[in-house]
Order: sequence, then C-alpha cells, then structure tokens
Amino acid sequence: MALKLETTIREKDKAKRLLKRKLVPGIVYGPGHENVEVQIPEREIVSMLYKAKETTPIHLVIKGKSNEVEKDVFIKSVQLHKLTDKIIHVDFYEPEPGKVMHFKVPLKFVGEPVGVKAGGTFEEIIRELEVEVLPKNLIEEIVVDTSNLQVGEAIRISDIDIPETMKVFEDPDEVVVAIKAPRAEEVVTPSVEEEEVEPEAIKEKSEEKPKEE
Repeated sequence: MALKLETTIREKDKAKRLLKRKLVPGIVYGPGHENVEVQIPEREIVSMLYKAKETTPIHLVIKGKSNEVEKDVFIKSVQLHKLTDKIIHVDFYEPEPGKVMHFKVPLKFVGEPVGVKAGGTFEEIIRELEVEVLPKNLIEEIVVDTSNLQVGEAIRISDIDIPETMKVFEDPDEVVVAIKAPRAEEVVTPSVEEEEVEPEAIKEKSEEKPKEE
C-alpha cells in the first residue's frame, strides 16, 4: 500500500533558509516527466522515512498556488547533513508507466528454526534480492520462513517463493540463510613437559642440602 505525502512547490528561498524554517527541499524526476522542485515539512518526511523503504510506493500530493498535482513515486535518495545527520534533501523518482524497474527487495526472515533450538547458529548470507519488476507489481519485502531449517541445512534463492512477476538477477543456487553447527568447546590440557618439569624442579630443590662452611 502506498504512503501518502503532502508537499508544496518549492519557494525561491535558498536551501539553508528553507531548512531553518523546518522545510526540506526535494525534487521529483523521471523519464518523460518535467522535474518538479518541492518542499516538505521536516516532521512529515522524518516520519515517512521511518516507515518507507526503497520499495515503498509513495503517493505524492504537490500543492501549488492555484492547483494540485498527484504523482506516484519512490524515494530514490536522501541526503543528510555531515555533522547533524538531519535530512537536507530528498529525491523522488516517478517511473514511466508500463516500464520495468530495478529494485533491491529486502528479505524478511520469519519463524524460529528447529536448528537454532538445537543449539545451531543462525547465519544470514543475503538480506536483499536485486529484481526487475513493473512498479505496480512491486512488493515491499519477500518473506522467508525458516521454521523447519535444521542444523547444517540452508535455504537457497531457488527455495524462496518469489512472485512470477519479478525477475531475480542473482544465481538461484546462492545460499540465503543457513544454520551452522555449534562450535565444539576447546579443552585445554597441560603438555607432558609442563606436568613433569615443574614437580621435578621442586623435588631437586627440596633434596639439595645446605653447604657446610
């Protein structure tokens, strides 16, 4: 489901002045579309970024002086201040209708593996998949059920239930997640030399008689 975000056409003020007024400058661009400069209330964009991923569709409402435009976009990049980490610019991408796009879709691992209950270690190898898909068929995340995974077993890309509308670029045999066997505890035993030398040295000292003058 798309998230809704209301913006306004950017004023002529410089970016620094907008930021002081708690307004974040941004731009909407895409093939076949004119670039539109916008400004977003800082509170609104911060709240959205807590919920949105690269794969989250956003319904953008752009308010002008006399009209209102609506666009379906994705967040393409977010620029942060080097010292404060505050958002200082946002790029929105408006895809061309009917044209596939490249996305990195995150994997969501669910369930407690049987192998972990048995003492194994859960190891994530791949956390996202690069896919090609029409924006209308995009999903925010791919769910991977790990409940039945035993110690020594793994889930590969070919084992994941991926919608037919999405084309995955990675090798199907690539391991996504695995359960490693628990490491055997190392038992440190003293060497033969350590066992024999020290008592022997003590014995020799105890048998040594004091010198007579």
